[in-house]
Amino acid sequence: MRKFILFTILLPFLAACEYLEPYPLSDLEGEEIWEHAIYGEGFLSRAYANLNTNYPFWMEYLTDNAVPNTPGDNILALGGWTLETNPIGSWNNSYNSIKNINIFLEKADELRYRIDDSTRDSLYRAHRKGEAYFLRAWYHWVLLRDYGGVAGGDYMGVPVVKTVLDIEDEIDLPRRTYEETVAEIVADLEMAIDILPNRYSGSDEFTGLQNHGRGSGLAAKALMARMYLYAASPAYGVPSQAKWERAAQAAYDAIEAEGGLRNLNPYGNFNSPSNPDFIWIQPTWTGNSWEQQFYPPSSYGSGNCNPTQNLVDVFPAVDGYPIEESELYDENYPYANRDPRFPMFIFHNAMEYQGRVVSIFEGGDDAPGGLTARGTRTGYYMRKLLSNNVRLTPGDVTSDIKFFVFMGLTELYLNFAEALNEAYGPNGAGPGGHTAAEVMHRLRLRANPNLSTDPYLEEVASMGQSAFREFIQNERRIELSFEGFRFWDLRRLNKPLTYTVNGVKIEKIGGDPVPPENVALISEVSTSYVSPWETLEAINNGNYDFEDSSTKPDEGAYGNWNSANEWRYVQYDFPDVYFVDRSDVYWWTDGGGILIPDSVLIEYWDLELEEWTEVPVPQGLYPAVRDDWHTVNFSMVGTTAIRLHMKSNTQSCGIFQWRVWGIHEDDVVLYTFEDIEVETHSFQEHMRYVPLPFMQTIIQDNLIQNDGW
Repeated sequence: MRKFILFTILLPFLAACEYLEPYPLSDLEGEEIWEHAIYGEGFLSRAYANLNTNYPFWMEYLTDNAVPNTPGDNILALGGWTLETNPIGSWNNSYNSIKNINIFLEKADELRYRIDDSTRDSLYRAHRKGEAYFLRAWYHWVLLRDYGGVAGGDYMGVPVVKTVLDIEDEIDLPRRTYEETVAEIVADLEMAIDILPNRYSGSDEFTGLQNHGRGSGLAAKALMARMYLYAASPAYGVPSQAKWERAAQAAYDAIEAEGGLRNLNPYGNFNSPSNPDFIWIQPTWTGNSWEQQFYPPSSYGSGNCNPTQNLVDVFPAVDGYPIEESELYDENYPYANRDPRFPMFIFHNAMEYQGRVVSIFEGGDDAPGGLTARGTRTGYYMRKLLSNNVRLTPGDVTSDIKFFVFMGLTELYLNFAEALNEAYGPNGAGPGGHTAAEVMHRLRLRANPNLSTDPYLEEVASMGQSAFREFIQNERRIELSFEGFRFWDLRRLNKPLTYTVNGVKIEKIGGDPVPPENVALISEVSTSYVSPWETLEAINNGNYDFEDSSTKPDEGAYGNWNSANEWRYVQYDFPDVYFVDRSDVYWWTDGGGILIPDSVLIEYWDLELEEWTEVPVPQGLYPAVRDDWHTVNFSMVGTTAIRLHMKSNTQSCGIFQWRVWGIHEDDVVLYTFEDIEVETHSFQEHMRYVPLPFMQTIIQDNLIQNDGW
């Protein structure tokens, strides 16, 4: 067991990784290895290869976010966590990686990459050293995250190793204090920041996107911000103004290095590695294993991860208010009028997906005993991180791009907001003059473009630091769900670990659910105005053969030139009563007289009031998008007609296609919902901290074990 700390200098046979493929070392001895960079760099490659590149979905099962669909697969949460059978931790992998990095750094200055070009040779060598410092900081951070905590009454970190240890060296290394460990990690991060490119973009040999899986200066700054946030948290020391200010400054520095606080990119399909909101990701791969694990049975998945009702209930209504405070929330239709993240992150009953309806009601295909014996235990399945492009239909199986995000702007913004609130309150100006409320508005606006103004955020910010703290933590829970953060957040904030996990039992009233149809295809179209040379009927002819918003189809398009700063509308009259809840518009622009609208409004014909009424989405004026479907989800309404209003402040507007999704009144299915208890998690208080490896505390006499273990 001494191998955990005894860092031998024997040279291992190195496995290949994406960045280089070191040759077999069996025929090389001693210093021969360092005469060839392609061999010596294998030590650094080994550290990259040891990175965890899969989301720790199973850690959600230790929290109130999700349970596995097989009872008992989360035995740790059910009280089965013992010192001898602890599966959480990274001791061996991290210290072995640190060993390889230290070996590399000891010889890094001797490596030669380009004998024919001294400038490139120097850049290669410098960048690889910078990456080594970054990775050594990363692995020490992982150890600190896993094992840091209260031990012997003190806030302790982990042993820090920055040299190659030989058999004659003292290997009974002490456990450093938490702040000492932080300082050692910061020293390595600062070295990396001084050497590495800020981030990778373009096609340059050293700074291009082909290096996106390597450490960068921006990644080092983001890691420092994360670490300082943890260090300021109550589980790892006595909270202080200075610590929260330090965390806020570090997050601000990272955000400034990325280009400054800005609106984040809209949520896409979780398959775009070029998204600038990602700071550090693994090299991409192609597959469908996540979909196989997590799709509902009706989509040919195993449905392994079941989100809880506890998590579902913290998603706000579409007006930004908690569901218990929103006038738009109806407990009889609990999935209508919800924050757009809800259906994007979670499969729920009656959701249409890939031409099928997710049927979680009792007796449905996705309920226990449906297509599989298990089904979901909570009434929900995980959707976040899965690709809409992946189909598992027999005979039509597809794959898509996959990658793990080590660090991204979403977490960085949340870290910044939390530190700002703790240091300065919700509206107090911190570094750069930014406030916690301002940062959270950026996040909420990305999630829900309808919140151009956010009354609830303003209300809770006016209530003070404590109320805004709960607000930030709730948003953090949603935004970072299923990515492995919840366990560590509960721990660092000293939040309760014991709770009852809830789900929902759904009963169906009526016939079988059917997928919504595009009612536009069977509707009569009319308008307040169309340019004489344009084609109104083009918007519902079902032709989707266009590449972008400027590629006008042969069949033409709708346009209303000249209508500057004037409201115009197009209207569908349905052949019968349909219950509709979604509008998709693909806008057209020629860059001149036809532009993407500045304002949009959707109305339906209210059958009871016999008048036009705005669909139930707050603030009505939806931000339009270019080169993609502009989707508006709203609470389901029964109607015979719908209008799409548009206005350009400077020119006119145009439409390629307008789809409206609904269900005929004869096919509408109603449901009843009953809350159920799924299981109770029973952590003892000492399980708040991850214990050091049992045998290691025996071997190293001066290691201090976490209290309670």
